[in-house]
Amino acid sequence: MRFPRQARIFRGQLDAAPVAGVVFLLLIFMQLSSLLYTPGVLVDLNNPGATIRVGADGRIHFGTNFFTEAETNLLREALRNSPAGPPFVVRADRDAPPKAVERARQVVNTVFMVSPAATIRVEADGRLHFGTNFYTEAQTNLLREALRISPAGPPFDLEVDPAAPAKVAERARQAVNSMFLVRLPGGPRDLIGTDNPTVLVVVNFLGQYYYDNHIVGEGELKAGLKKRLQAAAREKRELTLTVAGDEQVNWKDVTRLAQWAREIGIKETVLAEWPGKLSASPVEPSP
Repeated sequence: MRFPRQARIFRGQLDAAPVAGVVFLLLIFMQLSSLLYTPGVLVDLNNPGATIRVGADGRIHFGTNFFTEAETNLLREALRNSPAGPPFVVRADRDAPPKAVERARQVVNTVFMVSPAATIRVEADGRLHFGTNFYTEAQTNLLREALRISPAGPPFDLEVDPAAPAKVAERARQAVNSMFLVRLPGGPRDLIGTDNPTVLVVVNFLGQYYYDNHIVGEGELKAGLKKRLQAAAREKRELTLTVAGDEQVNWKDVTRLAQWAREIGIKETVLAEWPGKLSASPVEPSP
């Protein structure tokens, strides 16, 4: 079915009055719109990448990682290498317990506190300055002992003199990093092993516990060991705890770890030794 079309092309004179009226109305509406509020709620996000969030479980979330209260060294390093800040903002989830939030805020505050007494300074000549003493690269054992008995840390902060040459500063950094490698004590060549499944916990010379490649506290360590114990129990086998303690570790730190293991049901504990000579474990704690 076709409809008759009567449309014709306009070829007459254009009246400017209606066009001018539309233009003026458009300008008036634009002026009025500038006086109106934007609908919605204004939220100041600051810099989302510079936000430290406290989760409902009390863990500290920064970037793509989670940190426990015992991992202040790792959080401090993440903040130092972050391109987002400072300043950093601490926010808490709505369902986070107030006590957990307050405890997490205290942990975050300690991260930003740099104690001059806990600072290892690299001098312009490459010597390491800690406390009132100076140490050369060959005296890392003496510096280790000074750090172990120091009431200032951990954590320890590394500071480089701006006048120090780049090669000297890099060599000093490597010397400091090598100090925090865990050195197993020497033992006989005929070591006693076990046929049970084992779980490894490393104790450095500062008394910090490393499990699953990060620093842990008592609660997180016990939870991790319980999971491994339950996995061994499902196979109807006993679990053996292997303690890789540094040669300068305090014996009470090893004893405390063995007590925690007995509390959760691990009956056998063995000490890791390096047969014949000293060596460093692959775990590299950061200062």
